[in-house]
Order: sequence, then C-alpha cells, then structure tokens
Amino acid sequence: MTLALDKYIPKTQKNFALGVGIALAILLATIIFGLLMMRGLVREQIVQRDAEALYATTLMEQLDFSEMDDDIRSDEEVSFDAALRASRLRGVMGIRFFNAEGGFSDTFPATVMPQPLEKEALVAIRQLNSHSRFIRSRSMDEIFIYLPQFAGGKINRVPIVLVTVPLHKHDAKELSGVAQFIVEGHSMADEFVRLDVRLYQIGLITFLISGMLLVAMLWPAFHRTQKLTRELAVRGARLQHANEELALAARVSAVGAISSHLMHGLRNPLASLSEFIASQSAVDGELLQEDLEDALSASRRMQSLVEHTVQVLSDAKGDPAYELTVPELGHEVLGRVKTAADEKGVDVSFSAEGKCALSGRVANLLGLILVNLLENAIQATPENHSVVLRVSRLEGWLCFRVEDEGSGVPDDQCAHLFLPGKSTREGGSGIGLAISKQIADYLNARLILEYSTASGSVFLLELPMTVCLETEI
Repeated sequence: MTLALDKYIPKTQKNFALGVGIALAILLATIIFGLLMMRGLVREQIVQRDAEALYATTLMEQLDFSEMDDDIRSDEEVSFDAALRASRLRGVMGIRFFNAEGGFSDTFPATVMPQPLEKEALVAIRQLNSHSRFIRSRSMDEIFIYLPQFAGGKINRVPIVLVTVPLHKHDAKELSGVAQFIVEGHSMADEFVRLDVRLYQIGLITFLISGMLLVAMLWPAFHRTQKLTRELAVRGARLQHANEELALAARVSAVGAISSHLMHGLRNPLASLSEFIASQSAVDGELLQEDLEDALSASRRMQSLVEHTVQVLSDAKGDPAYELTVPELGHEVLGRVKTAADEKGVDVSFSAEGKCALSGRVANLLGLILVNLLENAIQATPENHSVVLRVSRLEGWLCFRVEDEGSGVPDDQCAHLFLPGKSTREGGSGIGLAISKQIADYLNARLILEYSTASGSVFLLELPMTVCLETEI
C-alpha cells in the first residue's frame, strides 16, 4: 500500500502547486454546488412566500363576505368576490379563474389572456395548497389580449409570478374554485439578485478562508515530505555504496575461484612441459628446434592468457569510472586478436545491432571472454577463411556469437568443453574456456556451444540486458 501511494506524493514544488490547485478546484466546485442548492431552496421559499400571503388574504376576504351575506350568494360568488378584493394588493396585474375541476372560467380584467391551469398547480390545489411559479421574462402580449401600448407596437417583457390559490370557505375542505393571480415580478427578481450577490460573497469568503487553511496545512507537510525524501536519497546513496562494497567482495570471491581454476589448469601443462624438456635433454643432449618452438608457443599463449586475466581482475578492483558501448568493446576486442589473425591469415570481422552501454568492469570481463573465444576460433579456422563476432538482442538478452569456419568440435569433447585441462586444440590446455565459463557465471551470463558442424562452430555468450546502463537496440 505504501508503494502504491508513493507515486501520488509530490516530489517538487511544481507538483505540489499542481496538487494544491487540484484540491482548491475540488473545494471550489463543492462550494459552488452547495451554494446552488441553497440558492434553489431559498428562491423556492421566497416564491412560495407570496403564494402563502395571497392565499391567507383570500381566505380572510372570503370570511368577511360570508359574515355579511352568507345566505344571499353562493360559495362560488363569495370566493370570486374575495379573489377580486385580494387582487387590489400591490403588484397584482390580473386574475384567471378556474372551476373546481381546473377548467378555465373567467378573467379579471377581461383583457387577461386565457390559459389552461398547469398540472403541478392543479395537484397542489386539490390538496388545498397554494402554488407559485416565478417566470424570469414573459412578453406582455402573452399575458394580456390587448393593452393601449400595443397599438404603438411597444410590447415589453416583464418578470411575473403566477400564484395559484384554492377558493373555499374558511372552515370547509370542499374546493369551490381556483384563482390564479398574475403578479408583477420585478421586486422578486431584485430580491433574487440580492440573494445571488450575498451567496457569491459567502462563497468567495468561504473559498478564501478554506483555501488558505488548506495551503497552510499542506505546505508544512510538503516541506516535511521533501526533507524525508532528501534523507531517503542520502540513505539510498549509502545503501548503493554498501551494495558496491558487497559486489566488490563478491568480485574478490570470483577472483579466488578464477585463480583456483587458473592454477589448476597451469599445473599439469607446465609439469608436462618441464618433463618433456628434461627427457629430451637426457636423450639427445639438446632440444629439437621444432619441439622448442611448440613449447615456446604454448608458453606464450599461457602467458598471454595469464596477463589478460590479471589485468582484468586488477581493473575489477577499481571504481567503474568509464563506460563502453558494445561497438567500442567489439573494436577493442578485434584489436587484441588482430596480430594472431594476421599471422594465421584469417579475416576477423564484427557487427552489432544498435548500441548498449556497459560499465568498464563488465566490459573488461566480457572482453576477456570474447578474446579467448576469438583466439580459439582463429586457431581452428584455416587460412583465407573468416571469423565473425556478431552482437544482437533477443528477449531480454544481449547475445554475442563467435562464428568460425573450422572443422568443428569433436563430439567426445563437448561434454567437458569448459573443464580445465581439456582443449580442442593441439597443444592447448583448456584453461581459456574454463576461465571464460567462470567469468560468465559471475556475470549471470550463459556461455554455451550453440552448434558445431564440420564446416564451423558457433559459441554463444548471452548477457542479461539488466547489466546494460543504456540501450538503443
């Protein structure tokens, strides 16, 4: 869970500002949503307030009329007269009358435009409740059939409030009719504007105070997080240094293993060489020139191998202060085997797909393996033939292939090809392949004989791509 949340923690001031901005945007959206809900509720109460006032006034007028001549007029007439008297209230522009079933019956004044009763209003009226609806803008010719200003083509748009009240006796529950008051709505529109201004002020003050508190709480937390991040970076650097020391210790262990195989491989060939020289001296008194040259050649090969191994192991103890790309490593390796290839008359070439940067330590150890494989390939390849070093990438592995055009590896030697003391060349000691195998194992690489035929062999060295510092393959 900690690792999952770590990516959401801002690491820079820019990310912190972005996070605070998102939080403030969410806070602002929440405040606006709350204000809109409050605005709707307050507006509904304001609109309904006028409806309740007209309803109460109508009931009072009905009560007055019923006390004066209750036996002379019907309930409908009393209700009609009560509504007319209530229409004298300020702002009432006209009245529409409906029967108890909601059907249109009359208007006052007569110039009021007849319109059907709305369903929502009818539902409220049947429950003996008043209903009110505010209309922001309505054309005057939709309210009145005719007004004097219509003759001049002047038709204004005004806000109105449609207040629908039930008509019935004060102490009765039976509906006798419906009256819909058309009330001029400028005062209510102005009240809505004042309400909006007040709500905007409240929202702005709330946002500013909440935003400042939010930033005030998050800023110290961000600084604390940055401090912890720096401490983690320091500890990470110390841990990396400790890992490098552990890797150096493992490298020293690898040096011991390689040295053990090296000594084991050198012991028997050198002993055999000494015995051969001693026996020849005893028989002939002097060494034959050809035998001397063979002994000298074997000694030089072993000396070269030992020198390269010692050089690489010495570099492995130092700090990897440089990097080599695969093409640079390939050309360096070809330069080290050029003399042997020229003496044998063998053409050596190199090809690589893309680039991969390696640390100096890894490149040196790989160079030791590749030089040994190339020297073996050169020795096994006839004159005027070729040896190729190819580098490619396959499924997370960096693949080095050394291809020769020799006679192949005998079947009886494939099983112990990488054991010291076993060689595929005449006069060889088998030390090179044994050391190469040990170094490959140390690098978590795989060194195998991929295939061998009568027309040539291919040795494959597969290195994990995880050791590459930078890849462009």
